[in-house]
Amino acid sequence: MKNQNRRAESLLAGVGLTGLEASAYVALLREPGATAYRVAQLIGKPPPNTYKALDALLAKGAVVVDESSGSKTYAALPISEYLNTRRRHLDAQQKEIEESLTDVAVESVEHGIFRLATVEQVYERCRTMVADAKRLVLIDAFPGPLGELAKEAHSAARRGVDVFIKPYAPISVPGCDVIEASAGAPQLKIWNGDWLNVVADCSESVQAFLKKDGAGLFAASWCRNPYLGMLDFNGMVSEFILTRLAAMAQQGKDGRAIDHEFRRLAQRYMKFETFVSGIPDAWLIHPKPASRTDRKKRRR
Repeated sequence: MKNQNRRAESLLAGVGLTGLEASAYVALLREPGATAYRVAQLIGKPPPNTYKALDALLAKGAVVVDESSGSKTYAALPISEYLNTRRRHLDAQQKEIEESLTDVAVESVEHGIFRLATVEQVYERCRTMVADAKRLVLIDAFPGPLGELAKEAHSAARRGVDVFIKPYAPISVPGCDVIEASAGAPQLKIWNGDWLNVVADCSESVQAFLKKDGAGLFAASWCRNPYLGMLDFNGMVSEFILTRLAAMAQQGKDGRAIDHEFRRLAQRYMKFETFVSGIPDAWLIHPKPASRTDRKKRRR
């Protein structure tokens, strides 16, 4: 029971409650209708501190108070009500906060290799990359992480982005090229974790190795650099195409079918324009021709 309480309190601390507030909330779940003094006894904290925690929980909408009997007693509301209230509050504030920070923030970072510290950071960075991609996305992922990004991959394909996926278990993602995978891939039996590698538009990439239980990371980095992103892309797309062609050969496909598939994939994923799309003009001998959007802006 103590371990369960500690686990619950740790999770609650991640959704806006302090440690003391989380302890008081869990105590009220165990003993609804308790007074503040009784809650202090249950959690082993001084009454004055407990009173403050209960007042904070009231303000946050996590508990309610009953004064009809002459003495205050408290009850915890279902956690779903608190989380739904918090979610609506954050949704309402998001636009206002983003607008207020628009003039403060400089343009997003251009170049760098950054360590990602949490699983949430990894997934959010990958989702943002896929959502912002304009030309191409490559995803090399074990089943768990791939499931987290399948929706974004499908959405990217629907808006015209070329999406190529290497999975390690059978999966279908509409609109995307998915390398055929059989159940029980050998990689799943070797690695004590889940890997997730994503490249977007040859300009940025994420490489992450997540713990199996999803509770942490072994290693994770985000690279935003046109040159290094291009190298990451070249390596991954070459591996993807080779994997597809090798599978066709093992299935007994003839040379004509294999050559046709190679040409199709090369034409779709190895376009020169994609390679250089994110590279600054100063890095090139001949600057890239202006895009249609840029030309329209100049006319104005």
